[in-house]
Amino acid sequence: MSDSHRAQLARAVEEADRATGLRFRVVVGDLEGDASVLASGDPAGVLVAVDPVSRRLEIVTGSRAAEQISDRVCGLASLAMTSSFAAGDLVGGLRNGLQMLTDHGRHHRTPHLDTL
Repeated sequence: MSDSHRAQLARAVEEADRATGLRFRVVVGDLEGDASVLASGDPAGVLVAVDPVSRRLEIVTGSRAAEQISDRVCGLASLAMTSSFAAGDLVGGLRNGLQMLTDHGRHHRTPHLDTL
């Protein structure tokens, strides 16, 4: 992945964080074991983990993030991403998937005592 691609993903993650109040993380590479371990138990965390070699994609949401981003939306974002991946567009797929998650999370953002 080029520096330009990394910068594009970093901007998409920053926008997702800002728009939803959640903490997004994208990991691309070897995903040995359970990707939920990478999420590190952050209740406001959203992990998008992709292993292009093993053709594996996982989206893990913390408990608070799951209130804003449903499993259904994660599944739809996953489908959109894998379609792009199959066409050879890893970065575009990740950006589109992040945008779907962000759009949904933005519309379902709820205030929490820990953020007031």
